[in-house]
Amino acid sequence: MPRGERGTAKPYLRGTIWWIRYYVPGEKKPRRESSNSVKKNDAIRLLNQRRKEIDDRKVCASNATIDDLLSLYLKDQKTQKRKSYASAEGYVRLHLRPAFGKLKVDRLTTAMVNAFKEQKQAAGYADASINRYLEALIRSFQLGLDNLPPLVYTMPLITQLDENNVREGFLEHEQYIALRDELPDHQKLILVIGYHFGMRRGEILNLRWDQVDWDGNVIRLEKKQTKAKKARIAPLYGELRAWLEMAYSVRDPECPFIVSWKGHGISEVKTAWKSARERAGVPGLLVHDLRRTAARNMIRAGVPERKVLDIVGWKTRSMLDRYNIMDERDVHDAGEKMERYLAEKAQRAQAHKVGTKVGTTEGLDQGGDTGERISIQ
Repeated sequence: MPRGERGTAKPYLRGTIWWIRYYVPGEKKPRRESSNSVKKNDAIRLLNQRRKEIDDRKVCASNATIDDLLSLYLKDQKTQKRKSYASAEGYVRLHLRPAFGKLKVDRLTTAMVNAFKEQKQAAGYADASINRYLEALIRSFQLGLDNLPPLVYTMPLITQLDENNVREGFLEHEQYIALRDELPDHQKLILVIGYHFGMRRGEILNLRWDQVDWDGNVIRLEKKQTKAKKARIAPLYGELRAWLEMAYSVRDPECPFIVSWKGHGISEVKTAWKSARERAGVPGLLVHDLRRTAARNMIRAGVPERKVLDIVGWKTRSMLDRYNIMDERDVHDAGEKMERYLAEKAQRAQAHKVGTKVGTTEGLDQGGDTGERISIQ
């Protein structure tokens, strides 16, 4: 029989080792834990530490593991019909479950997370990829906190790595023509639509002919097709309309998609684009780069920023700053203003210099003894 002091949260002896017993709110049975020490004071310190953790909500009444939280995360991804579900499942299966799955939720520490980051970096994973894994872990904890009853009461500090993955490439018009000529006929529309509208690859591939309003001269993107879950409208104009009319005239009536091959929509463009980009001299171009190009072209054309954001599908103006998209007319205007300012400043300085010389000459002509009058005796 264990020998100890009276009370429910007191150290007690088992053989020569001191143990502690304490209750966690929500649990019917007490927890027992060895101090691994023959000294009672060590057990008291451990007990006080556990009491503080309970007060700080760092100890959970649940026996949930990190794997339970990750399952919540995947279920949420599936319920919300996230297009990123396949990627999320890979993050969990290949990285997070092997590293943390069996761990109790209240045993995960910041040090463990930092060690995970270092391990992935050493294995050659990009910082951006590691951040996606961490985002999945953070989201898992948030869902555990929101669950009723909660699966976890707190979460460790999880900091992400600095990323420098903002692409800054643009497609100039000459490059656009060269690439368009190299692409197979059924994929030329991907480039044409992306170059003019800045739509995402998935949005372009899911466009249907019934979304083209020929009379209204617009294309209507449905809410369910966009990443931001917001319907968008883009105008038909110039060569873009001509390309669509040409594709419509030779379409397969049985296929609803604008971009199609042999009567079916397509989902893969990598192979054709890779060889076409190399032949066109733009090997590093991505379909996503067309979004920045389209936005920059609209800004240069004088389209208001708010309208550019609506057409491209960005929520805030910060995206223009993120991709360094600016109105170059403002830059040139600033240069012209500075040129005028400095020219006027130079003229004033020159006029002042001439005026000073003239004043000095007149003084000498009138008196001839100016130097004597101002001399100090």
